[in-house]
Amino acid sequence: MRQLDSINPKITACLAEVNLEKWSRFHMPTNRYYIMTSNIVESVNGVTKTAKNFPVVALLDSLRQTIQSWFCKHRDSVSGTFTKLSGNYEKILRDMSYDLRNFTIMFVSPTNQTIFSICGDSSSFIVDMEQRTCTCWTFQVEQLPCPHTLAVIAMMKMDAYDYCSYFYTRDAYLNAYKHTMFPIGNINKWTVLDEVVNVVVLPPN
Repeated sequence: MRQLDSINPKITACLAEVNLEKWSRFHMPTNRYYIMTSNIVESVNGVTKTAKNFPVVALLDSLRQTIQSWFCKHRDSVSGTFTKLSGNYEKILRDMSYDLRNFTIMFVSPTNQTIFSICGDSSSFIVDMEQRTCTCWTFQVEQLPCPHTLAVIAMMKMDAYDYCSYFYTRDAYLNAYKHTMFPIGNINKWTVLDEVVNVVVLPPN
């Protein structure tokens, strides 16, 4: 925000007026972007620039070939993965685990064994293992344990994988690309119903 303010103070004023939950993932009341959705449309647009000039059937077959190659590539990738999470997220979790010794961990309440205070060099955070939240917000937004949560997990001798979203796992990756993309086939061998053949499809006005 300071960087934006140095460019133009009107930027931060405008963002404040819009409200944080409209543009900041950490303040959205629901998990709307990033994990649940991605900008797949732009990805497809980028690889179909040439094919957009083809007739419709050729365009669809080009898209099918592209998706088929993606599925084969990712299936091969995940077949060589033997960790519980997919490769990228296994590395992220490992990288976050390196500096856990710098934290001091305490129970917030003697009667509640699920809420912890995590103190670092210059900041402190509250982790609720039952609600799966941390006041740094990374735990609930990324659905992956943050360093503060990992410190608690290490102290309590729990399994970090139990606190990772299913969507980061090798199984989820494998299931996403398990289907087979078949070619459209020779148009002369299609079985088309008469009521479909006789339909006239006009271009939009």
